[in-house]
Amino acid sequence: MLDCRAVAPVDLTPLDEMVARLQKVVAASPADGTVLSWIEVRRGREGSAKRRRDSFERLERTLLVQVTERGRLGYHRTGTVRAGEMESAVRAALAQARMAPSTPAANGPTSTPAVAPTASPSAPPDPASLFDEALAELSPEGARDLLQKLAGKGELARLGWAEGRVVVVGSGGLARSVRVTAADLEVVRGRAPAAGRAAGAARSLAGLAAASIFERARSREAPETTGDTPAGPVTLLLSPEAAATLVDLLNRQALSSAAFHDGTSFFRGRLGDTVFHPAINLRDDGNDPAGLPFPFDLLGATKRSVDLVAGGVALTPAIDERLAKELGRPSTAHALSPDEAVATHLFLLPGAGDDTELARQAGERSGLFVGALDPVECFDPRRLRFRAVARGVRRLESGGVPGQALPDLAWEDELPEVLRRILEVGRAAQVVAGPDPVLGGISAPHLAVSEVANLRHVAVDPSQT
Repeated sequence: MLDCRAVAPVDLTPLDEMVARLQKVVAASPADGTVLSWIEVRRGREGSAKRRRDSFERLERTLLVQVTERGRLGYHRTGTVRAGEMESAVRAALAQARMAPSTPAANGPTSTPAVAPTASPSAPPDPASLFDEALAELSPEGARDLLQKLAGKGELARLGWAEGRVVVVGSGGLARSVRVTAADLEVVRGRAPAAGRAAGAARSLAGLAAASIFERARSREAPETTGDTPAGPVTLLLSPEAAATLVDLLNRQALSSAAFHDGTSFFRGRLGDTVFHPAINLRDDGNDPAGLPFPFDLLGATKRSVDLVAGGVALTPAIDERLAKELGRPSTAHALSPDEAVATHLFLLPGAGDDTELARQAGERSGLFVGALDPVECFDPRRLRFRAVARGVRRLESGGVPGQALPDLAWEDELPEVLRRILEVGRAAQVVAGPDPVLGGISAPHLAVSEVANLRHVAVDPSQT
């Protein structure tokens, strides 16, 4: 993701000042084409616990440079703010371009997918919806006061907030800039393994609806714990937060341009194939206000709605310029850097399943509710084999009523198989933070998965209590 350098907190650079600086550097560039992307983010994190291990406030700056010279591309990144150093960064990218192999012309794709990706225009987000003054002015003390007012006895919470300024300037008059804020909240109610967990993210404090996240965590706390091991295959009802974790894993390991370039993507050679249950529909849309919208990628391309998976059919990964030439498709406005494209506004589209009905169906199958998957590790990217720790696990009784909690469970599986064994996709979605909430997040509903057999108990991690 972003290669950022942490520095002491200071005021963020005004957008118009940064645009003017970058325009001067672009005008002076000797390259055939130059694009400069400036990302400056002030981040904070505060917790409600007495021990403030997670607390911080810092400023991060990144300058991304892409140049084109006689059909060759060169890249560079730095954390500089001085004009002379930015000009040096352009020269470093130009030197790389001159030594790079010539970019092959697009004479046709090396592999033609059977189904073209669906890409459609969507209305750009209202700039006012991207920036919240209350978040921009939030201090660690203010965040701590807010959490302590909301948190009851036995509740732990962590609030993250960020104010970002992004400027993209390039040859040919390209100039885009935006101010954006983001907040993400995690709440744990009670002690593991019976603890209730919930999370959420938004562009504003009001949109975060922090009180509702606390209530969701409270509703998931179990009154008692059983040590019984699940017997045989079970149905798992994944919370929206747990479902979003699997979506993030799929995105990073199979849908990024890097995964296609290095040959490890499960989707490579399968575009146009039915790979998941027909209820699985995965879309990326940086303009949708229901998520964490952002109007353009970090090379200045306008975001649009792109279906990555539709009806279980693999349609497209995030496509950068190099992958566009290989696949014979346009790039998908997902650039996080000149040489990396990743979808950052993921929506696992809701299905027809009412949450109460999903719980009832899972309860009839002796199912388990999973509040969170943390941590998750992919140890075989080509097959998308993963290990995860399921936390906040509760038995679902007849009628879908949550019952006793189980100890944390280790879950090892193949993600494509999990997404083929879908019973139903829920109707109501929750938004959680992505790897960088400034750039986007993940929206997901409940997900019911059948025939999960490879679960085992793990020791309780005191840090998760």
